[in-house]
Amino acid sequence: MNDKPGDQPAEKPKAAPRARRSSTPPAAAAVEPVGASMPAPIPSVTAPEAAASSASHSSAPIRATTVNVNRGGVGEVEAVTINVHQGGIGAASAEDITVTQGGIGRARADDIAIRLGGAGVAHGDRVSVELGSIGLAVGGSVSLTQGYARSVLAREVRINQGGAQSIVAEKVVFEKQGGAFILLARRVEGDVRTVLDWRGALALGAVVALGFALVGRRKHT
Repeated sequence: MNDKPGDQPAEKPKAAPRARRSSTPPAAAAVEPVGASMPAPIPSVTAPEAAASSASHSSAPIRATTVNVNRGGVGEVEAVTINVHQGGIGAASAEDITVTQGGIGRARADDIAIRLGGAGVAHGDRVSVELGSIGLAVGGSVSLTQGYARSVLAREVRINQGGAQSIVAEKVVFEKQGGAFILLARRVEGDVRTVLDWRGALALGAVVALGFALVGRRKHT
């Protein structure tokens, strides 16, 4: 096909210019030194039901100045002050531990106060139980008010409308209907109902030892 006179040929589209490679190397990513962004120690931790239930599955203990456990459970806690309300802790170590409508498996502190709750083992300078129960209480001073303890080993024990299965102490004070099944104490004050005192315990121990001796002699013969 012949071009008509006066017609100009169509221009070819120009290719886009190629981007030039920069000779400047890319900027390196900023790297913070290890430990530069470490969080500060936690002064206070509140463990409600959701947070406490998730924390109970962690093997690492919770460490803080103050720990509050509300309606939940925590495996292990190390703090200065621990407050438990309608919750539980497997093991707790602090200066002050307060339990209200809750429980602790093992508690070690200077002051342990339990009200409407319980503890498996409590070891402290001062242990008090009100309207609750405790498995083993070891301390300088142990107080039971309308509460029960399976075993108590302390320097001084005071029981007010409560009781214990066995008590070994230097001084025991009973107030208003207190009692113990086995009582071994240097000083006893107040009206107390006991099944075995230290004399009875010694006699029972002698009888048991004699029984074992006779059984052993029969086996040899």
